Amino acid sequence: MAGLFDVDTQAPQQQAGGLFGGGLPTAAATSVVVQPLPGTTLASIPAPYQPRGTDELSDQERQDLEACKAGVDNLHQAFWIAGKALETLSTAELHREENPNFADWVWENWEISESQLYRLIDEWRVGEALANLGHKPLEYHVRKMTELRRQTSDKVAITVYDTIVRCRPRVTGDLVEQVVKDLGFLPKDVDAADVGRRVRELLAAPEEKGGDNEPKGDDVPDISSLGKDSPSGESSRKPSNSKADPLATKDIERLESTLASLQEAKKKINKSAVRRAVEAQPDVAAPLIQEIGSLLQQIDRAVAIRLPKSE
Repeated sequence: MAGLFDVDTQAPQQQAGGLFGGGLPTAAATSVVVQPLPGTTLASIPAPYQPRGTDELSDQERQDLEACKAGVDNLHQAFWIAGKALETLSTAELHREENPNFADWVWENWEISESQLYRLIDEWRVGEALANLGHKPLEYHVRKMTELRRQTSDKVAITVYDTIVRCRPRVTGDLVEQVVKDLGFLPKDVDAADVGRRVRELLAAPEEKGGDNEPKGDDVPDISSLGKDSPSGESSRKPSNSKADPLATKDIERLESTLASLQEAKKKINKSAVRRAVEAQPDVAAPLIQEIGSLLQQIDRAVAIRLPKSE
């Protein structure tokens, strides 16, 4: 059985790219394979199963119990892992030795209310599907689509969220709620592709009404209002080519503004501040950290292009 850190001598040597990837080659052709701890990934959570007994837990059940407990601990990082863990704990009655009342046992261990725990059980499959598409949805975003899911299906809800993420650099609960409201009542057998097209129309409408006809990039957050000046406090540099294409000039301004905003953000945040925030208000801090990380990843993907060689 492989350990947590195993050396894989067959693994190919890789070089990461992008804004946050390391560009230096490795010293050897070996790599460390990190095995995920039980409960830290969806695959490490046992699927819900019927109880295998009514008395003491078997050795396998005890392993499943610990994996599921670790999974619920991931609630603020990946709610779908916690939701799957809760369903397995409930269905297999892995809590029976500690407290036969499942809702009470969950509250004692994690202070998750009965309504919330069953909501997590109901939502985790949607969260899993979105995670497989490369998204990291917040639980309350999926919660905003509860009525939509009841009207139609999980597939339609997944399509709606996926479309929103692809059309907007930043997703908020209010945005999801507004899109669902604007969609109105949908029949049970509505085609998911048709709903996706309708969502794109709804999200495009505000931009068409605005005075700026310049198309906005899908991957770069519009944070130009956060900093108008260059990082040194001077006014933004102008391109040396006075005959530059107007669109290219606009793009240069976006890059300069983004850099200035990131420089300003860097001054305001540090690990000590983040730790204090998480310790004081984890329910508030965790979603904020997730959104910051998501935006940074989007910026990373946007600038991860092949640059011309310097002369």
